[in-house]
Amino acid sequence: MLGRRTCVAVACAALVTASLSACGDDAATAGDAGPGANGGGGAPSDGGGTPPPPIVDGGDCANGAFEVRRLGATRYEEKDYDVVIATPCEYVLSYARRGVTYAIEETATHYVVDSKFELPYIPGVMDAVAFTPGDQNKGWANGLDVEALVAEVGPLPLLYHVTPGYEYGYFTDYNDGQGDIFGAFRPTWRFEKSGADVAMRVFTPPDTAWPRHRGGWNPREINQEIGFGFFVDERGRVYVPKDLPLGRQRWTTPPRCVMINEASASVPITRTQFPGDESYYLAETLLPGYASVGSPGHKYWGHKSKPMRDVAKWDDTLPGNFDKPFGGGCDDEGYSVAHAEGFTWPELREKQRQRELAGEIPAIPKEHLYRVKVYEQPSAGAALELKGELWYEWDGGVWLPRARGDALIPLDTSRGTYRISGHLPEGRRAFVVVEDL
Repeated sequence: MLGRRTCVAVACAALVTASLSACGDDAATAGDAGPGANGGGGAPSDGGGTPPPPIVDGGDCANGAFEVRRLGATRYEEKDYDVVIATPCEYVLSYARRGVTYAIEETATHYVVDSKFELPYIPGVMDAVAFTPGDQNKGWANGLDVEALVAEVGPLPLLYHVTPGYEYGYFTDYNDGQGDIFGAFRPTWRFEKSGADVAMRVFTPPDTAWPRHRGGWNPREINQEIGFGFFVDERGRVYVPKDLPLGRQRWTTPPRCVMINEASASVPITRTQFPGDESYYLAETLLPGYASVGSPGHKYWGHKSKPMRDVAKWDDTLPGNFDKPFGGGCDDEGYSVAHAEGFTWPELREKQRQRELAGEIPAIPKEHLYRVKVYEQPSAGAALELKGELWYEWDGGVWLPRARGDALIPLDTSRGTYRISGHLPEGRRAFVVVEDL
């Protein structure tokens, strides 16, 4: 179920609140030296004031910045929030392929789309598939020249990405105890080419002869050997499975854990791709005044107000994930939010500081950073329990990690980094709340 798509008018003042007034004695106040509510004295600033992005339905993306799919509602601190999946319009496949038609052949098991190497869109079939912007990848979830790659190595499967909140449909996690940590991952389907014929097979456990992932992160090698994704032949035709989920929904209704953005601007979150490389791809965007479900996978949170395209990639000017201050998220199983390793790595931080002092790059303004609080609710209607909060404070010319709370788990005591994690049994709920510094 994709959820109902909505068209929402956004008014900045109506959506943004300065703080959670119901937090009581745990709330940070200006001048409180402990939580550093203002980001530290003398912190760099760009003035802030970035208005929330325009929000539209998928059919009107040309007039807005985000497609929103409404999943339901949640109540937090006597206030109702729409629970949504927000996707930047340039990542919406139906929008990227608007006005484009393809010749499509339908077989009993799959579709064959003559899209000339492009990731195609089939209405009603591929709504959980996302478009990945790029110069030569034609919408596929890689940075490769797809047409040149097929010309070089021959027909092969290619990885695609999925809409926030979904897991990849192209792999099945089936651990029979015979593989390593990655050996449990099998292609859900495989396309096998014999001469001019292409047949599709589906994994049915247990199948000991079915290929399994065995380490290595080169998507070209993995796909040639094993076969994750949609198949692309030498003519640029794309083979798409029929009657199989291309993306698997990972939330329940109502979700047990949601992320709520009480800050003044959106927060882009990325995820790494399996079985691709250690690049960063689209995950959820936390829109101000909304609640969101989490995407699966290893996730890293970008700077507040940055567009997804500036965050969902490796950037040589910000080495080692330095533009992503937090990691983790939440789902129906529980939550785990942490200071990100790259952002807090002393050598990287010092390298960035020297570049800032030399005038090569600007210092990170406080408007780009934010505080993350985690609450649990033991049962419906019960009082919220603050498990902890993470933030950054301007100290000695750098942003340093700060934390407090009863449920903090140390990551690296020398760097002062922590995570807040917890399992959610039936009946318990959690709220991960973002606030401005």
